[in-house]
Amino acid sequence: MIEVTNCVICEKPITRLKKALVAPFVAARTWNRKPFCVDLVKCEGCGFMFYNPRLDDDDLRNLYRGYRSEEFQKMRFATEPWYTPSFNYEIASPESYRERRELLAPILKKNLGGRPVKRILEYGGDRGDLAAGLLEGADAFSYDISGTAVAPGVTAAPDAAACRADLILNSNVLEHVGFPRVLVTEILKAAPVGGLIFLEVTAELPFGAYRLTRRIAQIGIMALARPRMARYVLRPAALYMMHMHINYFSEKSLKVLMQCCGGEVLATGTYPFGSRAGKADMAWCIARKI
Repeated sequence: MIEVTNCVICEKPITRLKKALVAPFVAARTWNRKPFCVDLVKCEGCGFMFYNPRLDDDDLRNLYRGYRSEEFQKMRFATEPWYTPSFNYEIASPESYRERRELLAPILKKNLGGRPVKRILEYGGDRGDLAAGLLEGADAFSYDISGTAVAPGVTAAPDAAACRADLILNSNVLEHVGFPRVLVTEILKAAPVGGLIFLEVTAELPFGAYRLTRRIAQIGIMALARPRMARYVLRPAALYMMHMHINYFSEKSLKVLMQCCGGEVLATGTYPFGSRAGKADMAWCIARKI
């Protein structure tokens, strides 16, 4: 883990908001230790909220090894009784991806400004399911360091830059990374000059009524169904628990992120999205490499 003293997006000063408990599953899988506390902080400039210290590359590799595999699901279920095999499947089911494409396609068509898109590269998109069939007539490619086999209709891209994609798509990834600027800078490097980049993140707040209500329910379930966890989760820090989303974006902070990395922002926005995993607004940003 890496302690930071400034915002990892805009480098402005940060303020500590709350003590937050690292989720039992995350603590065990990433560091093989019992739950412990970190700080929830907020940037005084762009408003970005995140947990500090930050997860480094080794931490992320440990946490995401075999992501959503049978072993991953069983380990998570050991502390989170709601994370059943069917829940694990439905998060990334064909139906879920179809719903997401139906929401994204109109946003892209409206905000691409008539620019032709013949190649879509899903950067960090696992199998590339979201890019497949997203825009009519566009070939879908996937670049992911996991080496996961791509979905039907998707071509694996061993080199993201060589793909020469007209549109690079990065969805539901930036919430999980310790240093978002590093990833967005890599995406911009992979894009050709004039190429388009679409970033999409969950725009949730750690203090939102829905989130806190859900967290209280989860804490109760964990304490009752997994009594050995009770002494860790029955405390105020558990309300702001750090799970696999380690960043809290807004439309503003996502825009600032792209600008700080050198991209020309063309449009931003939000839309509501609900799934088995919960409901939240999604924030998005379309930019051009200059």
